[in-house]
Amino acid sequence: MKKTINYFIIRAISATVLGVLLILCPQDAIRFVVITIGILFIVPGLLALISYFTSDKAKRPEIPVMFAGIGSLLFGIVLVAVPNFFVNVLMYILGIILIIGAIEQIVVLIRARKRATVPVALFLIPLLILAAGILVLFNPFETATTLFILIGITCLIYGVTEFIYWFKFKRKYDKVTK
Repeated sequence: MKKTINYFIIRAISATVLGVLLILCPQDAIRFVVITIGILFIVPGLLALISYFTSDKAKRPEIPVMFAGIGSLLFGIVLVAVPNFFVNVLMYILGIILIIGAIEQIVVLIRARKRATVPVALFLIPLLILAAGILVLFNPFETATTLFILIGITCLIYGVTEFIYWFKFKRKYDKVTK
């Protein structure tokens, strides 16, 4: 039980610290995520190239492995070098997906009106999704920042509830062991 309680504390502290950092520094968190993904591309790219060039010619991997390694390495370097560009690109893609999805839902509701009664309130959700998509397109970095702040708030709430659970379970555990 002591190990479980310690895990509660570790999870609570980790989530609380992560939540505070995401709330206070969301732009840095976004860049950190993209840079981390870049590093995750660089490492296998380097390993593939090292493997290719250090292997005996008879055991050497095929040439596509070398090109895949070069591609992975270059993509990782670009992610690390210009993370804001990729955040914006990803947010634009998200905005376009939201807009297309909202328009599809609106079209489905309009078609459904020809066959059944569709309350006007059902159009509210696709219109909100459409507005969110447009907002993302016109302000991608701010939207990403807001998203990371929301994730930070969620982590903070999780961390605080972990502390509450730990205190609650610790008291019950102490009563049982005495």
